[in-house]
Amino acid sequence: MKIETHCHTGGSGCADGDNDLIVKKYAEKGYEGVVITNHLSAFCYEHNFSGKTHPEKIRYYYSLIEEMTEKFKKANIKSFFGMEIRIVPFAGKDYGDEFMVYGITEKMMADNKPFFTFTQKELFEFADKNGLFMYQTHPFRDGVTAGDPTLMHGAEAFNGHYHHYNHNPQAELFCEENGLIGISGTDYHHDSQPITAGIDTFYEINSESQLIDCIFKKDFTLIKDRETYESALAAFKNG
Repeated sequence: MKIETHCHTGGSGCADGDNDLIVKKYAEKGYEGVVITNHLSAFCYEHNFSGKTHPEKIRYYYSLIEEMTEKFKKANIKSFFGMEIRIVPFAGKDYGDEFMVYGITEKMMADNKPFFTFTQKELFEFADKNGLFMYQTHPFRDGVTAGDPTLMHGAEAFNGHYHHYNHNPQAELFCEENGLIGISGTDYHHDSQPITAGIDTFYEINSESQLIDCIFKKDFTLIKDRETYESALAAFKNG
């Protein structure tokens, strides 16, 4: 099953892609599943999430996921939920280290302080305790510092966001040297962005729990369109 692991949709702050076009593009590329991975950061929480109270902001965040899930469903694409969290000490700053967690529920968000206030250690312990999968996204992107490899399950070995130097070979080596599960994701944000990544699972996936189990068992191969990513990156950087 061909699955995108890293896709930002409406409500993700820095993402400006048209949701209907997102569905069309993934359908045309033959993807059978997409993990919706909208941002959770201090800035997004304060400025992008409608509502004044914590529960209202959480409900808004999940309502956008639910809307997108229905759009994917009409195209016979399964959607899964992931959350890209910008953690302290970078919370509130323009950029910092981000970790993806698959399987966080609305109740988990409601029952805890905002996850962007967690340290890497706290987030990892929470994920481990609750059977979630946590990995660092684009750990060697310019401006990003690779986190403690003992406090994550995996890392993004290939990131296809064409606006950034992601130094993917270095990320692949980081995974190999530290025994981390390598993930590949397009990091989709914009209508002009090519779809370059994902995973191919060995069997059908129907839920976040099945996806997490599949990843922990390494029952998948990586999709990495390096040529398209490098070409789009060069074109973007050259204006």
